[in-house]
Amino acid sequence: MQSDENQPQIHRSEYLTDIPTEADIPLDAEVSLDTKVSVGKHNADRVNLPLMHFAWPIMIENIIRVALTSADVIMLSSYAEEAVAATGVINQLVFLINLLYLMVASGASILISQNLGAQNSAAAGRVAQGSITLLGVFSVILSAALCLGASIAIGFFKLDKSVHNFAMEYFVIYSAGSVFVALCMILATIIRSYGHSRGPMLVNVLAMAISVSGNYLFIFRGFSDTLRGLAGVNVSVIQGVALSTVASQIVAAAILYAMMKRRKDIVLEKGGLFKVPSSVYSRILAVGVPTAGENLSYNLGQIVIMRMVSALGTDAMAAFVFAVTVLRFVFITSISIGTAVQIKVGYYVGAMMADIAQRKVYRYFLAGTAISTAAVLTLKLLQFPIINTFTQNPEIQTMAFGVLLVALFHEPGRNFNVIIIPALKGAGDVRYPVYVGMIFMWGVGVTLAYVLGIAMGWGLIGICIAMAADEWSRGIVVFFRWRGGRWKGKTLVG
Repeated sequence: MQSDENQPQIHRSEYLTDIPTEADIPLDAEVSLDTKVSVGKHNADRVNLPLMHFAWPIMIENIIRVALTSADVIMLSSYAEEAVAATGVINQLVFLINLLYLMVASGASILISQNLGAQNSAAAGRVAQGSITLLGVFSVILSAALCLGASIAIGFFKLDKSVHNFAMEYFVIYSAGSVFVALCMILATIIRSYGHSRGPMLVNVLAMAISVSGNYLFIFRGFSDTLRGLAGVNVSVIQGVALSTVASQIVAAAILYAMMKRRKDIVLEKGGLFKVPSSVYSRILAVGVPTAGENLSYNLGQIVIMRMVSALGTDAMAAFVFAVTVLRFVFITSISIGTAVQIKVGYYVGAMMADIAQRKVYRYFLAGTAISTAAVLTLKLLQFPIINTFTQNPEIQTMAFGVLLVALFHEPGRNFNVIIIPALKGAGDVRYPVYVGMIFMWGVGVTLAYVLGIAMGWGLIGICIAMAADEWSRGIVVFFRWRGGRWKGKTLVG
C-alpha cells in the first residue's frame, strides 16, 4: 500500500488563502447585526451539540429514502418481476450518479464543519456558495452525457430484452432530471452541516409522498391511459414511475433553497455565487474527490458484482434485489450515525479537540454495531412473511433467504466502514480510505465474488460471502488507522 504521507496535503495556510474572515465580509452583503449575533451564537454551540441532534433526523431521512426505493420495488413487483430486476440495475447506476455528485457535497460538508468548529463562519459560507455553483454546472453536463449514453450504460449488464427495455425507459428520464437530485443533495448537505438536520428530513417526507403518490397513479390507477386520452401523451408505467421521482426532487430542491435562504447563520452575499474565487472550487474538489473516491470505488465494484448476479439469471437478480431492499433497513441506522459522526468530528477537529473526538467515535461505533446486529437477527427471524410480501416464487424466496443468512455475518462488519471511515473523512484524512478501499473492494470483494460465485459455482451465496469478507477485512484495517491517531495531523483548517 502506498503511504499517504507522500501525498500532497491541504494545510490551513493554503486553504484560507482567498477565503475571507468575518471582518472581510463586504459592506453591501446582506448581513444584519442580528445575523452576526446569530452566527456567533451558533458557532459557539455547535461543538456541544449531541450526536443524536444530527443522527435521528438523518436516520429518518435515510429511512424515507430506503422506504421510497422499497415502495418502488413492492409496487413494481405487482406489475412485473422483470421490472423489479430492472430496478436492481437502475439502483446501481443511480447510486453511481449520486456518488459523483457526492464528490462536491462531501468536500463542502467537511470544509464547512471544520470551519464552523474553528469559528470561521465567513469561510464556511464561501464554501457553501462555491459548492452550489460547482455542482450545478457539473450536474447539467453529467445529465446530458447520461441521456446520450444511456444505452451504453444499460447494455453493460447484458440483461434479458424485457428487463433491458424497462431499465432504459426509467434511466433516460431519471438522467434528464438528475440536476434536481444534485441540487437537493448539496442544499441538504449545507443545511445539515450548519447543524439544522430536521429541515432536510421534513422535505424528504414530502418528496416521498409525492413520489409514492405518482407511482400509485401510474401503476394501479391507469394514469398512463388518462394522459394518453387527455393530452395524447404516451407515457408507460415505468416512465411514469421515473417522472414521479423527478417531480419529487424538483419540489424538494425548491423548498430546500428557500429554507437555506431563511437561515440567518448561513451567510450568503449578494451575487455571492458568482464571486467565489476559483481557488475555493479547487479546494472543495481536493477534499471531495478523494472523500467520495472510496464510495465511488465501492459502487463501481458493486456494479461489477451486479453484473455477475445478472449472469445467474433473472430469478437470482430478483432475489438479490428483494434481500438488499430489506437489508437497507438494517444498516440504515449505522449509515446515519456515520453521517452524523463525520459532521461532529469536523466540529471537534476544527475546534482542536481531536482527543475527545477519538474517544467519542468508539462509543458511536459500539452503538451502531449493537443496533444493526439486533436488527439483522430480527430480520432473519421474520424472513418468511417479509420476503413473501415481495414474491411467492419458491425459488426466488430460497435464494433470498440464503442472502439473509450471510447477512448475519455481513452486517456487523459493515459498521467499521460506515462509521469509522466517515470519522476519518471528517477529520480530514480523506485519502487513506481510498487506498484501503481500492485494495480490499477489488482484491477481496470483486475477485472473491468471481472465484466463489462464478468459477466455483456457489452462485448467489458465494457472491454474498465475498462481499462480507470485504467488509470485515477492510473494516479492521481502517479501525486500526483510527486507533493509531495518524489522522490527527490531517486537519484542513485551524
